[in-house]
Amino acid sequence: MTRGKTGLYLLSLVWLLLIIDGCMFMRLSRDLKQVETKEAYIRGRVSYRADPNAPVLLLLITVDGGKKQIVDFSVMEAPGLYAFFVPRGTYYVAGFIDLNENMRGDYGEIYGVHGAPDPMVVEQPGMINGVDLSLDQVMREGEVDLSSWSHVNLEEASASSYISAAGVVADLDNRYFTPRYAERGLWEPYTTLKEVGIGLFFLEAYDPDKIPVLFVYGASGNVHNWRFLFDHMDRTRFQPWFFNYPSGLDLEFIGSALEGAIKWLHERYGYDTLFVVAHSMGGLVARYAILQNVYEDHQDYVRLFLTISTPWGGHRAAAQGVKYAPAVVPSWRDMAPGSAFLTHLYSRPLPPEIPHYLFFSYSGRSGMMDENNDGAVTLESQLDYRVQRHAQALDGFDEDHVQVLYSGDLVAVFNAALKERTDRITQGPLRQLFGFPKGGSQDAGLLETRDRWRKASH
Repeated sequence: MTRGKTGLYLLSLVWLLLIIDGCMFMRLSRDLKQVETKEAYIRGRVSYRADPNAPVLLLLITVDGGKKQIVDFSVMEAPGLYAFFVPRGTYYVAGFIDLNENMRGDYGEIYGVHGAPDPMVVEQPGMINGVDLSLDQVMREGEVDLSSWSHVNLEEASASSYISAAGVVADLDNRYFTPRYAERGLWEPYTTLKEVGIGLFFLEAYDPDKIPVLFVYGASGNVHNWRFLFDHMDRTRFQPWFFNYPSGLDLEFIGSALEGAIKWLHERYGYDTLFVVAHSMGGLVARYAILQNVYEDHQDYVRLFLTISTPWGGHRAAAQGVKYAPAVVPSWRDMAPGSAFLTHLYSRPLPPEIPHYLFFSYSGRSGMMDENNDGAVTLESQLDYRVQRHAQALDGFDEDHVQVLYSGDLVAVFNAALKERTDRITQGPLRQLFGFPKGGSQDAGLLETRDRWRKASH
């Protein structure tokens, strides 16, 4: 069994301790140490109009004893979303369009600052939303202290990416989408977050005449888990999108990042309909994002939720790992049955306008679990009554937890569900599904550019 499947299966504490070598927990311990003092997420968006071909350097600046210091930064190739994970303290967020690409602010470049004149004060854990930044001012001598935005400071910063891409057309052969990075995303989630970030990617340029179908993988998953479905869906009617994220992060943060990307893309393209498809733990992430989108942001464009083999009741091995493992993957806490995350997840129902097609798998029994299972998740968890009783459709497949994604039977039911839902929407009297102006798409070179910039900063 590969290490990637190790993370996906989460079979039991005994299995974890016997099969996973000690270096995995050592890697996890080192990874967690870099954020042990951090408690809150600062999240927002960066907007600008000038020179879209030049990269933006986004800076997190703290004030200590009156001295400003860059403590984190991110490179952005286009307007979009960002997030910084921070300890308690006092902060500014600043950014500038680096026209000459020398990684320092220069007079004449366009910039913006959030927190001036009064900086943000982070006093407690949680999510600080709405820290938006508009780059609309010109750096002039005497107005900006460029010494505090210098390359020297950047060399000492930690070079985060975090929420790094939304609407970029992806090259699936990029190494950031490989099983190796998926495995790292579970066991070194914060290192992977810095290096790769979180993104919602396209497989083709946005087309307003096609319904977007967003795919969300599960623990230790990667986009290649979806290739079979990509290849067998009707690409003349649907455009596949996928969410890429380190699966070891806490699920509230991942779900919030997903919802933010969905909302930002909707503001950009104005799509009227979005279908969401998720596998395994990805179903928990997607449901959280959808509920945020509906109840917090009051949106109504998510029109279908289809999940495959999701552990709706959590996983007992995750609870045992939290209790006994030498280091704890953050997402395990949320996956434990009865966790605060799972309890909150069912405190609000999906609205009837978002039918839930619930698919489950029941082959490939694991001897590590007494209950009926698919080799990774029990049927009891997949068919948790809190979710099952509200499902529009319920379909089971004689496949194990992974192979179900390559099942011809699942493909047939999947395509039928997409067609059924599309037909219902297009025949509705109150909606006009298509007809939005065609939009562009960002360049696929974002990830390679980030590599180039990261090397230049060290």
